[in-house]
Amino acid sequence: MDRINAPRQTPRSPRAASRTSDAGSASRAPIAAATALIAVIIGVGVVGAADSEDQSAPATPPSQTVEAFTPASTATPTSATAAPITAAPAPAIPPLSQTLSQGMQGEEVRMVQERLTALGFDPGPADGIFGLMTMQSVWAFEKLVLGTPRTEATGRIDQDAWTALMSDVRITPRRSTNGQANHTEVYLPEQVMIVFQQDVPVVISHISTGELDENGQPAEYCETATYDTDAQGRELEEPITKAVCALAKTPGGVFTYNREVEGKRVSPLGGMWNPVYFNYGIAVHGALNVPLEPASHGCVRIPMHISDYFQSTMEIGDRIYVWNGVDEPENVSEQESLPSFDYADPSATTTTTTTIAPTTTVPDTTVAPTTSTTATTAVEPDSATTTTTVAVADTTTTVAPTTTAVTETTTVADVDAGTEADATLSEPAQD
Repeated sequence: MDRINAPRQTPRSPRAASRTSDAGSASRAPIAAATALIAVIIGVGVVGAADSEDQSAPATPPSQTVEAFTPASTATPTSATAAPITAAPAPAIPPLSQTLSQGMQGEEVRMVQERLTALGFDPGPADGIFGLMTMQSVWAFEKLVLGTPRTEATGRIDQDAWTALMSDVRITPRRSTNGQANHTEVYLPEQVMIVFQQDVPVVISHISTGELDENGQPAEYCETATYDTDAQGRELEEPITKAVCALAKTPGGVFTYNREVEGKRVSPLGGMWNPVYFNYGIAVHGALNVPLEPASHGCVRIPMHISDYFQSTMEIGDRIYVWNGVDEPENVSEQESLPSFDYADPSATTTTTTTIAPTTTVPDTTVAPTTSTTATTAVEPDSATTTTTVAVADTTTTVAPTTTAVTETTTVADVDAGTEADATLSEPAQD
């Protein structure tokens, strides 16, 4: 803005100056009043707006009250209202290229093996080869997680099984210890066993227990075998051969591990690898034959690769709960929880042993001739004297060879009367 210089004026008288000043003040008064009024109006408006804002402002930003739900992983929480806590969306599960089964191999098989291992099912090494161990672990997964009846388990991984396997799977015990103790649970209907350490599953295994007949009851079996362990699981000084029968019974109930043995044992319940006993001679042990169906004489068979380390997952004194499919373990009577008693096999044939004494030939013996023998009897003087002469001819005596003496011995199968056989009776030595 350009500057304009005012012209120089001559001094006025004081009175004239006073009039001029009064006139200026009078002309400025309306302006000041208007200015003050405007200021008051503006101030009132500001205060009113503030009061209105305080009364109508929501506790949380409007966007949080009207927006759709946002996952916690992307929501921005405020001090007034925290965003809901939810799990982050699971990553998309890639589709399975084909149904996986025994004999196949590849990257998808390896992924199945790794996932089974992470959940506690032991398929053996994650080598990408779908072998027997992998199939047995898939059996356990089908029966336990998918709820597949034992008789319908396939041992294959199709798209549905793949999706379930790769999802968030949580396996909890039926008998929780609140994280205070270790224990084992055996489910006879499913043929699955789980070892829990402080309620966390560390081993989940397919098993094979006592064989069942067509009515679903323990099957009878008879066999003749040589045992190095008695019905209590104790090692014998000398192996014995017995012909016995019993029921292949795996009782339900609550038990404790009481003895373990490293290596192989053969008992009235059969061949066992690294057995851990919990009910007389019944034990959890490794076996080469662990089929889909119950097939043991009463013991709990587990795959050999699991039995190699099974004893390190439990301790003597740990509880083992066995569900029989009818009663809860705690409700099984003492009588029902006992294993089967063995008895002599009624159809066993008698074994005859013939012992032939060694034959000895005695050489011919010649007896020297005897002359005469005179027997003289002294009697009273008035009696006649009698002399008797016995003539003995020269005799050669030949002793005939000794005939064979035949001793017939009948051996009957030895049965421990009153001894309780293990609830799982003998299994083939290769088991």
